[in-house]
Amino acid sequence: MRANGSTGVALVNMGSTPLLASAVMDAVKSGANAADAAAFANEGTEAQSDINASSEYREHLARVLVRRSLEESGLA
Repeated sequence: MRANGSTGVALVNMGSTPLLASAVMDAVKSGANAADAAAFANEGTEAQSDINASSEYREHLARVLVRRSLEESGLA
């Protein structure tokens, strides 16, 4: 949560640069629960496979970590 009270969700390793997960933030603002909002974590991303993880794993991990962070923060 930012000092002005607004919230944001950012993702790394889901494209060539870090990005804001605007679809997740929109879902939270509209009242979605954590699981439903986290389902949008991959929207607009271009996760790449490399020696550390496949793109599918990165997408799955993004959804899981976004859901957990929303639950722990109480935002959704």
